Amino acid sequence: MNRPRFGAMILAAGLSTRMRENKVLLPWRDGRPIVAHVAAKFANTGINPVLVVTGRDASDVRGAVADLDVRCVHNSDFAGGEMLSSVKAGLGALPGDLAGAFIQPADMPCVPQAVISALAAAHEPGWNLAPRFEGRRGHPVLLDRANWRSMLALPAEARPRDGLRGARLRLVDVKDAGVLLDVDTRAAYERALESSGFTDRA
Repeated sequence: MNRPRFGAMILAAGLSTRMRENKVLLPWRDGRPIVAHVAAKFANTGINPVLVVTGRDASDVRGAVADLDVRCVHNSDFAGGEMLSSVKAGLGALPGDLAGAFIQPADMPCVPQAVISALAAAHEPGWNLAPRFEGRRGHPVLLDRANWRSMLALPAEARPRDGLRGARLRLVDVKDAGVLLDVDTRAAYERALESSGFTDRA
């Protein structure tokens, strides 16, 4: 039996208003920009295609991932749109033969690669999946193909979470708090860099 194929969209179009500088271009522990570090995890897991949705500093973000097997898609509404506009840009650029697509904010460098593999392995047709750590839902979300149309039909003011209301969602318990951690502020970024509690392991 053929294994299901999954794509991924790395949402890197945000304005980084709380950080001021573009957080996804900051260096991570391996020296690469955060966006490249995050995208590489999906590519290394065998997810294909991996899309990086750009907005602010698009040329710099493209340069940051130029050596990876990923493709960049620009969200032309990044300045006025919310995260949903990036999700729609990514979904619209993915091929139609995928079983599902991972949705991953680019400012979450501590999501372990093993979580991506676990979600892919747990997928069943018609079900969306997300990791859960100590009762809290995290990222990435694996959006089943059956829910793409309803996500694309959401009004501009909606949130991606609204596209999962009433849909079948299975939460996969994980042991790593990195699925909850983003680096929205400079302080959060520096804490994440220094913390031994987030191993960023594969």
